[in-house]
Amino acid sequence: MDVLTMAWHAAGAPEVELPTREGICARCGAGGVLIAAAAVVSRSFTGYDGWSDPSQTGICRPCAWGYRHPPLRATAHLVTRATQLQALTPTEVGEHLELPLSPDRALIVPLHPGRKHLAPTAVWGRVTIEDAHLSWAAADVDRLAALRRVRWLGFGSRMLTAPAPPWAVLSRLP
Repeated sequence: MDVLTMAWHAAGAPEVELPTREGICARCGAGGVLIAAAAVVSRSFTGYDGWSDPSQTGICRPCAWGYRHPPLRATAHLVTRATQLQALTPTEVGEHLELPLSPDRALIVPLHPGRKHLAPTAVWGRVTIEDAHLSWAAADVDRLAALRRVRWLGFGSRMLTAPAPPWAVLSRLP
């Protein structure tokens, strides 16, 4: 079962629109009752390249919910194969990133809330942000810990992208 369908079940399988017919979902390819795609996504929607068959005119209930449920686009969410959907605060996202992400979890983190539909593209064992699916292994956890140590030592975000460390901060370190 894909991440979006599991999240829909974890949310209690809510109805979004009344299904209009039966067929094959244009986004995920699942068969069943469908909702007209035009009733779910706007005419300016450009994410059809990730759909299994964009020529179809209907999408299933889980896919419709994934596009129509505003909280999925506004805040970070953790989805587990144990049928759990949990909204996360930025602090909780940081806590989840302190360990490698297991293959039975998907972390959805909108960097620009409300701008992109990330839940429909989420992948198990990955962190989904904007147009990317990032693995999160032990090496990534170590890099995040190193970054936090450097920030704790007084290096700001702009300093980290500079070609050389700023002497004013560096000279104060033991």
